Amino acid sequence: MTANPYISYQKNQVETADRGTLLLLLYEGALRFMKEAKDKMEKEDYSGAFSALSRADRIVKELIASLDMEKGGDIAQNLFRLYEFVLWKLFLAEKDKKVSHLDEAMHIIEELKVAWKDAFEKEKEEERKVEPKGKIKEGEASISVVG
Repeated sequence: MTANPYISYQKNQVETADRGTLLLLLYEGALRFMKEAKDKMEKEDYSGAFSALSRADRIVKELIASLDMEKGGDIAQNLFRLYEFVLWKLFLAEKDKKVSHLDEAMHIIEELKVAWKDAFEKEKEEERKVEPKGKIKEGEASISVVG
């Protein structure tokens, strides 16, 4: 049986990603499943919506599990509260069969994704500005010969 190249690519992407990239992948996955659930609900395919909601729920729970409450301080506490709110909205979307709950959950996850993406891009930019110590830049080396 031949492996699905898309699955292999995704697996490789996750296994080689840094923490920031993994976080963004989780946000994107949660959004993808919430959008899928919304689409299914609008078509009154509640079984399909439940499946997509369950997958989004698992991703948000993984986001909660990734929080370091000791080191993260207030930021981790606030993220925990936001993730709990998103879980509540996913529950209500399933219970009430209302896409408005999904819209609220998607808005929060999208805002967090954008904020983290900006933060990671700034961090990478700062890392590129800092030259490693001990390296000689091209054109800086000189040799003097004493004769």
